[in-house]
Amino acid sequence: MTVGEHGEEITISMEDAMAKVRSTRNWMLEVYVDHYQSKPLLWNSLTEDQQQELLDYRQALLDWPETLQEIYGDTPPNSYAQHQPSQPAWFDTHPRGIMFP
Repeated sequence: MTVGEHGEEITISMEDAMAKVRSTRNWMLEVYVDHYQSKPLLWNSLTEDQQQELLDYRQALLDWPETLQEIYGDTPPNSYAQHQPSQPAWFDTHPRGIMFP
């Protein structure tokens, strides 16, 4: 039996947990990052600082599964949202808004 950080029994395998993380990460890349990067007019409307923040956020999302494995080790994360990369503050202008305000 695997026990989580709060003493709860964890029934998901590490492989399944990380598959969920990667799926969530891929969705966030597609919905939030690609929204700006795949549209030249939107990308060009961003300031240089915003473009850099978007690039940094993209990299943080790409690194997120590895970061979680460093934090949790061999114990599957049952709550990984607290370690999700923070979206830039200006995402409040995104059609979906900030995911976790």
